[in-house]
Amino acid sequence: MDQKTVFISYRRSTSKHLARSIYLDLKQHGWDVFLDVTTIDSGDFDRIILNQIGARAHFILLVSPGALERCAQPGDWLRREVEEAVRLERNIVPIIEEGADFAREAGYLPTRLRKIVEKKNGLPLPHYFFDAAMEMLRTRFLKAPEYVRIHTTPPEEQAEVQRRLRAMETGAPASARGVQALLPAPFSWVDIPAGKVKLKVGGYLKADTTFDVPAFSIARYPVTNAQFAKFVEAGGYRERQWWTEAGWEAREKGWTAPRYWTDSKWNGADQPVVGVSWYEAVAFCKWLSATTGERIMLPTEGQWQRAAQGDDRRAYPWGNEWDCKRCNNSVEPCKSEVTTPVTRYEGEQKGDSFFGVTDMAGNVWEWCLTTYKTGSESLEGEDARVLHGGSWYLNGVGRFRCDYRYRLFPQGRNDDGGFRISRS
Repeated sequence: MDQKTVFISYRRSTSKHLARSIYLDLKQHGWDVFLDVTTIDSGDFDRIILNQIGARAHFILLVSPGALERCAQPGDWLRREVEEAVRLERNIVPIIEEGADFAREAGYLPTRLRKIVEKKNGLPLPHYFFDAAMEMLRTRFLKAPEYVRIHTTPPEEQAEVQRRLRAMETGAPASARGVQALLPAPFSWVDIPAGKVKLKVGGYLKADTTFDVPAFSIARYPVTNAQFAKFVEAGGYRERQWWTEAGWEAREKGWTAPRYWTDSKWNGADQPVVGVSWYEAVAFCKWLSATTGERIMLPTEGQWQRAAQGDDRRAYPWGNEWDCKRCNNSVEPCKSEVTTPVTRYEGEQKGDSFFGVTDMAGNVWEWCLTTYKTGSESLEGEDARVLHGGSWYLNGVGRFRCDYRYRLFPQGRNDDGGFRISRS
């Protein structure tokens, strides 16, 4: 049995640089290492990744601050990797990054997995002693028990794995086009650092609650008509694979494009797409993920509010004082009757948020991943979803606040509703 085979499991938003460093060190010392740096493309690559766990004797679990929080969710991909490693009895080696609380992070795992992972001999990784820690990893921790049985993967799967690893090593994208290359301007990512966010009572929250939000990226602007057109042109409304079960049922009622797609009042290229349901927004995200190789989805409520508020918990994206001239709205004297281009209120002296995200108040309500009643982030179901940001139509100042939570059933297709995307 070849014991010099390793699978590195990590949370991209918290551990991607550390994962790459460990990968390169092990490769330099003759190890066969799998590290996926792109998104899970859909069913086929789901299977390939799980097969790669079976093809390797060792399973390194990178434990960075906040890395395991989402493992409390049944559909979380990192959790699925850990479950597979446990099922196959791989040699699981937790590597604990400086600043991470292993006990706390493990506490997010389901009880059965937690009891197993907690018993593993973890390797602390101080920042200034990386080389020494890697030597210890190679010589002491990566010793597979004899009962580990290596699985052989099909040649076509191995070819796909090697393509992705070559792309990672050369710095080239694993897919033909990234999001910024595929979507028409204006588009850019804003990196949001890990931090805390205080969500207001209401819906699934019985009291004001503070949450830790791991690092992520969010689109600087809402998705525009020109950008959503890429999904329409690619046959997105004909491809079942991009839609949730409930979403596909709704689409079969006759949806072939957003509700106001042919109405010139709403369909300017750089206006935010409107008349788009939560189901359509999710289908766009799934298509974009598979097409570009990036992990794209709607932001959770916590992510959206953190991107809007930043660290000072401001009332509005630009500060604590309302100013109708900083966003598209119908508060007097700023009476609006239509959406505006997503760059109209861009800039520090206009409506940008703490982190420089644009249009987070006014213009369109923005769908979030989170369900209103339960706080679930599952893609399935027909429960109402959370929205944030207010819209061009509103004249109530309070609804433009960063922490104002609105709700709508996922089939809603209003002329003041749109979305933006996030990346983990």
